[in-house]
Amino acid sequence: MEHHPTQAVKIEIVAGSRDDVRIVKLSGPLTIHNFFEFQDLSRQKTPGVLIVDLSNVTYIDSAALGCLIGIHLSREKSSQKYAFVGVNERAKSLFKMCGVDQLFVGYLTVDEAEAALG
Repeated sequence: MEHHPTQAVKIEIVAGSRDDVRIVKLSGPLTIHNFFEFQDLSRQKTPGVLIVDLSNVTYIDSAALGCLIGIHLSREKSSQKYAFVGVNERAKSLFKMCGVDQLFVGYLTVDEAEAALG
């Protein structure tokens, strides 16, 4: 499947199974051209658990990776739980290459993340 880096990323805010869980579901490529809205969302100091569902993300560039690192750092600093869910193999190898794969909290599914972070 071909990706177009300038293509928009679709962002949905989904309610979690509990009140303290907020799920941000992304679809499409997450790149320097389109990650600003997601970055704004991720910077909101929302209490509770943040789950970023990346299972429909086709491509992540280094700018978008920086945004994910930002989420990790700010959630850690404020002692708030978060998880990245459904990361594809291509993104996993980017994480590994940049040495952040061990930093990130990741789960295969949203259900798994909610159960673990409850």
